[in-house]
Amino acid sequence: MRMNGKNEKPIEIIVILDISDIANTDCQKLRAQLKGSLQSNHSKVYIKLFAEYSKSKLIALPILYWGGDLDNLREMKQRGYLYEIDYVFNVIYIDSYVDLYSLFKKNISQLIKNENDNDKIALANIQKAVDELNSHISSLSGIKEFEGKLTPEYQKFRDEGISVSIKSEIAVKGLYSNIIPYIKQDDNENLYPTAGEGRKKLLTYSIFDILADEDAEKKITLFLIEEPENHLHKSMQIALSQILFTDNKYTYLFVTTHSPFVLYEIDNVNLVRIYSDRKVNGISTFYKVPQNYEEAGKMLNRCLSEAIFANKVLLVERPSEYMLFSKILSVMHPFYEADGIYILPVDGIGFSMYLSILNKLRIFSIIKTDNDLRVAKGKGTYSVLGFSRCNKYIGRDLLPTKQLQENTVAAKRALYDENQKTLNEIRNKYHIFLSRVDLENDLDEFLHDRLTDLLSDASPVDYLQDAKHYHMVELVEKLSDKDCEIIYNHYNFVCLKECSGQAFL
Repeated sequence: MRMNGKNEKPIEIIVILDISDIANTDCQKLRAQLKGSLQSNHSKVYIKLFAEYSKSKLIALPILYWGGDLDNLREMKQRGYLYEIDYVFNVIYIDSYVDLYSLFKKNISQLIKNENDNDKIALANIQKAVDELNSHISSLSGIKEFEGKLTPEYQKFRDEGISVSIKSEIAVKGLYSNIIPYIKQDDNENLYPTAGEGRKKLLTYSIFDILADEDAEKKITLFLIEEPENHLHKSMQIALSQILFTDNKYTYLFVTTHSPFVLYEIDNVNLVRIYSDRKVNGISTFYKVPQNYEEAGKMLNRCLSEAIFANKVLLVERPSEYMLFSKILSVMHPFYEADGIYILPVDGIGFSMYLSILNKLRIFSIIKTDNDLRVAKGKGTYSVLGFSRCNKYIGRDLLPTKQLQENTVAAKRALYDENQKTLNEIRNKYHIFLSRVDLENDLDEFLHDRLTDLLSDASPVDYLQDAKHYHMVELVEKLSDKDCEIIYNHYNFVCLKECSGQAFL
């Protein structure tokens, strides 16, 4: 047991469990097992592992301690390979390539129990049938001939006064030696083998669930699941996510995954991101779907689960930006997704929740937002919503928030130009890119004639803002590589260069 190749320093790991809820059955199980090492007023259980490397034995033997007082822990008793903790925790490890048939045969006596009186009669009839089966097998001429040839050949090597007999494995190894799970359609009796790794994996999870139920009353079950997405297509990964993160059976769950679909239903979880930065690092944060996001929770989780696998995330307001920016990056940086760049539209949810999680997981985030104005109630003026949004995400009031007298494209551009120096500093330091106006007007500012030709409309801004989704799809399909290059290199859309790692000038 070594850490970073250094074995001279002892390893000490302490796990703290909250058992303050005395009505909780799992807390009761721990209290019952610890007994004298835990007083009634203790609300926490401390479990400590200590391991010191022995140079003479070339091994580090772990010693486990536990109790309710960190300064007065008791060493765990050990019986063979089991510690006391093994009698209260049931750890179920499901690896990414678990073998269904091996699992089934290993646990068959626990999974299938024949204990009533009718079973005894049925088992006697089965044994009679097996005896008859072997009698018929032995009577076959081919079997007799083979036995007649094999026995003398064996006796050449060693004459022990024995002969070789061919029998069914059912008779020798028992009733369950050859039974395996099959599937059948509800509307017919035909049996089909459990072919396909995905189907086998789902059956494997089902068997593990049954095994967990067997010890549920006596033990606390911990599930350790490795890459559950293997061999499952997208819809089944999403279905599995719903089970893993909503079923009470998986209250204590550790999952490693490379799939965003497995995380679609995450809630009340601790996210740990493992990444490589010269050496393997990890960063974690607790994540819970906020109450005010419950209606949009699925959308929030869906985008977030994909973003947390990225190295850089460009947050945009709407799907129209997503479509356009995806097109441009696919031309200018064809492997942008493989390089860990992800474009996240926050439509209907906003930037705050995403930023909070991404920042905690140390994922580089870039914001592209509109220079919005909003009417101030009863005043006849307009608040600078875009500027206020930037100040909010920066955490400082760097931009003025004085209200404007008119809500026009010209007024927005004038406001931007007056504060361009500060806005450029915000781009460089905070990676927040405010539009001069909005997506459509920022395009039109330098591509008016080209947009008019592509869209066959004299007013491309009005055309794009009407039925935004469909008309942006039309534009994206018509953009040439040269058009993409022009947009990519323009000041108004330099956020795309930021994604590609090119410094803003």
